[in-house]
Amino acid sequence: MAARMNGRLLKAQLGLALLLVAGMASAVSDPTEPPKTRASAGGETAPAEAGLAWVRLNGRHSIAWYGGTTVKLGEAVEGGRLTAIHEDHIVISGKGGRRTVYLLDHATRTQPQARPRSAR
Repeated sequence: MAARMNGRLLKAQLGLALLLVAGMASAVSDPTEPPKTRASAGGETAPAEAGLAWVRLNGRHSIAWYGGTTVKLGEAVEGGRLTAIHEDHIVISGKGGRRTVYLLDHATRTQPQARPRSAR
């Protein structure tokens, strides 16, 4: 009788564990899917396409993915024209002046670099 109870208890525990794992698997997002939204400085969420996603440098033929589409040098973008494409940012110039849009947010870009052990 005790062996039968232990067997039932073990089956119940395994069933519960399988249900938990299946529930966790459905809650995990696909790591290859781009984020749907991101937080802005004001705490509001903006569409993921609103920022700079990538750049490809190729001289005058450089392109960038900005605002949900590819843009080339000289093309019109929100509030101006794309005037420069660099490794980590683009420059948009317009009536309001120049604006730099970085691939990474400011907090990530300005983290202090770790010194190598030999320099300590």
